Amino acid sequence: MKSGFLLVAGSVAVVAGSFFVLRAGAPPSVAIASTSNGLSSIKSGDAEFLENGDFRVDSVLLKDAAGKKRDGSTTAARSFDPKAQQLSLTFPWGTVKTHYEAVGNRLQLTIDAHNSSATDTIQGIHFTPLTLKFPDKVVEYDGSIPLLMHNIGQLAAVKVSWGSGTMAVVSDDIQKPVMVGFPWALNKPTNTEYPLSIHTDRVGNYPDSYPTVVRPIPPQGSDRFAVSLRLGRKKATEASLAADAYKNFATAFPAQLQWADRRPVGAIFLATGPQESTMNPRGWFGDPKLNVVSEAGRAEFKQRILNLADGAIGVMRDMNAQGAITWDIEGQEFRHATTYIGDPRLVDTLAPEMADVADEYFRRIHDAGFRTGICVRPQLLKLSADKKKAEQTAVADTASLLIEKIGYARKRWGVTLVYLDSNVDEEHNPLDASVIRKVAAAFPDCLIIPEHSNLRYYAYSAPFGELRHGTVTTPETVRDVYPKAFTLVYTADGPLDQYRDGLKTAVKRGDALMYRTWFTDPQNEKVKAIYAR
Repeated sequence: MKSGFLLVAGSVAVVAGSFFVLRAGAPPSVAIASTSNGLSSIKSGDAEFLENGDFRVDSVLLKDAAGKKRDGSTTAARSFDPKAQQLSLTFPWGTVKTHYEAVGNRLQLTIDAHNSSATDTIQGIHFTPLTLKFPDKVVEYDGSIPLLMHNIGQLAAVKVSWGSGTMAVVSDDIQKPVMVGFPWALNKPTNTEYPLSIHTDRVGNYPDSYPTVVRPIPPQGSDRFAVSLRLGRKKATEASLAADAYKNFATAFPAQLQWADRRPVGAIFLATGPQESTMNPRGWFGDPKLNVVSEAGRAEFKQRILNLADGAIGVMRDMNAQGAITWDIEGQEFRHATTYIGDPRLVDTLAPEMADVADEYFRRIHDAGFRTGICVRPQLLKLSADKKKAEQTAVADTASLLIEKIGYARKRWGVTLVYLDSNVDEEHNPLDASVIRKVAAAFPDCLIIPEHSNLRYYAYSAPFGELRHGTVTTPETVRDVYPKAFTLVYTADGPLDQYRDGLKTAVKRGDALMYRTWFTDPQNEKVKAIYAR
């Protein structure tokens, strides 16, 4: 039975038969068909996109009241209502009902999962609603890396393209976490057939780098998953195919960052670690001969720090900078990944030689008319009893810890530039963006610059990127959601000549560049030239 025979608004149709005449530039329309077993066809014009309409629940993870986990059954009784275009699956643990609807250029999947258990929670569930076949090889698939996207701090939208068209898989849930997309091709190396994957929690054979999607369904609870397949013409972009999702994201997580100053920012590193020197254990200036233990050595250290501050002020004036960030005001005594302490509250304890000069160091920079900055970490440093070993440990309330650290530096040194180091969770994914939102709200006069980021971070901060690692500008997908967003691009050791034009465009569009400022780096002249009108 044919159903979902719908046209794009503004197109012209000859209803007899299945012939469509589309106005030039209009997106292709989608029509679906079904049998008593479920979905049997997804067509656009003469192209058939459905390889297999068999809806599967590939895995379900149950957790009992005691916290013990077990796999739920994936065998179901099936029924299909052709009038409602709804497939119903009944499992021992509950039901899954999927409604199919073709609207314009979209196939809309609405999946309702109900947990009928009185005691067990559905900790995670993995759907494979259908398998698609494309007219030609998918350009974006390299034969190895899955085409999957989650919406934790970003949009779950995956665009694929082939010779004559495009398609985006989009989660229409903006705030509920989920992962969608195509994990692999079923017909390598032809690469035209792909299962559609929708899941929560984790999937065992997906990369470990993916985050755990926490979206449990409680006993007697239900959840709805709304995912759409959107067809486009050859040159359609993800932003055009998912324009409503982009708008909804910006509405749900509105931009709050207001930072008009986009002049360059200096970087200052005071130490090199670890030196493992008894005279200079925190590696100041990378000088193993410096003695910060003796009275005379501390006097020399103090003068060198103040001389560095004066030199940096001169460089900042020459660069027309807005300020500078000092990464290691606590020194660098410990090995990676504890090199940067990121806790200004510990300066006097960890680096007593710096306690005598830190206030004057920052005062000179501030009094010269520049912003002062530091590096903080969202972890808490734990020292061994002999203070020879240290480790960074996670805390329950990350936002409060950061607010305490920044508040200390804000009060003591007038800090308004904050580099956020190692802002990742146990799976090495960016911390939840709500942490950044809380911190930014606590310090509206500070610019938060996180080392790691996702789309939502740009609503509250200016994420960090390195030219040597390929960051030239703010991604277009970010600007499509947050037009005034910007990135702080660290240019040191990067191929400035190769990306000069791209960096000039980036600066014109509002991005800011970071450069070395504790000495006169020859690369700085190239950064100045990029800013020149």
